[in-house]
Amino acid sequence: MFNTIYKKRIAWMVCVTFITLCFGAGAALAQGPVVMRHVAMATEIEILMFGAPDAESEVLREAAREAFVAMDALEARISRFRQDSFTTLMNREAAERPVTVPSDIMELLLAARRYSERTGGAFDVTIGPIMKLWGFYVGSGNHPSPDELREATARVGIEHVAFEPASRTVIFKRPGMHIDFGGIAKGLALDRAAAILRDHGVESARLNVGTSTIVAVGAPPGKSGWTVDIRSPYNNGEDAYIATVDIRNESLSTSSRTERYIEIDGQRYGHIVDPRTGMPTTGILSATAITPNGLESDVLSTAFYVMGLEATRDYCKSYPEVRAILVVETENAPETIFINMNQDSRSKE
Repeated sequence: MFNTIYKKRIAWMVCVTFITLCFGAGAALAQGPVVMRHVAMATEIEILMFGAPDAESEVLREAAREAFVAMDALEARISRFRQDSFTTLMNREAAERPVTVPSDIMELLLAARRYSERTGGAFDVTIGPIMKLWGFYVGSGNHPSPDELREATARVGIEHVAFEPASRTVIFKRPGMHIDFGGIAKGLALDRAAAILRDHGVESARLNVGTSTIVAVGAPPGKSGWTVDIRSPYNNGEDAYIATVDIRNESLSTSSRTERYIEIDGQRYGHIVDPRTGMPTTGILSATAITPNGLESDVLSTAFYVMGLEATRDYCKSYPEVRAILVVETENAPETIFINMNQDSRSKE
């Protein structure tokens, strides 16, 4: 493994980092590709699959349909936008009484606590009060005062949530807490979908939710992995890409400051907020995390964006199975920095 800084000239207005995937035909093509699409979690989910040479396309389609049903069921249980979801129930009543939640939410809470501890609080699912204060939930707002920020951040912190895995009960230790699984749920949904595909014997598939997270099962026929180009939509042509990587039985997620934003007094504020300070994060243009599963990459792309370069380096040193690509603001031009990447990874010069 080696860590190298690749200097990169890309427009300073780099925005959402889109992900495109390329694959070529092998010497002996398997059945496929079969592509299935579905709308869930406020975005489009796409599953692309290859089957064995003698496999029927309908078998692959049925596997994808079952995966989509599972994702819909998960969304119904955990979406904060649904008034009848367990997340809404928890946010409404857990400060007053113990709330019993399904295993999905307990799994998310346990993972959220684990990654909050690992990232020094850079990732926290209790970010809701800060997001609401800034106006990110409605798309507009006012710059909070220092007192308002202090009040909101006092209601943030997974350590203020008591939960018991055995009984699946949750209690908020402070009133006004609000859990938002937006930075972790899509990764879990893709992991669940990938597991269903594997149960149906699918050994080669690519699943992506919107343009932010990809889960790769195996590799396309004749390839060592799924090739992923990471680019900025504000650039055109060859120089639009900041990097190309291959992933196999891994997940890749990217977070960017202009993925969502609000404007206050003519200034844009990105939706990725540091839970510890209550302030939108600056300094990083985009953060990509490559990890063994979707939940982890979903979490870490956000966490790395908040943590910045040196803390991300330290994290990847402690967890060498995690790779990262950061686009960092500098005085002259943005730099693309590769962490824990091997020589099969390529920068776009």
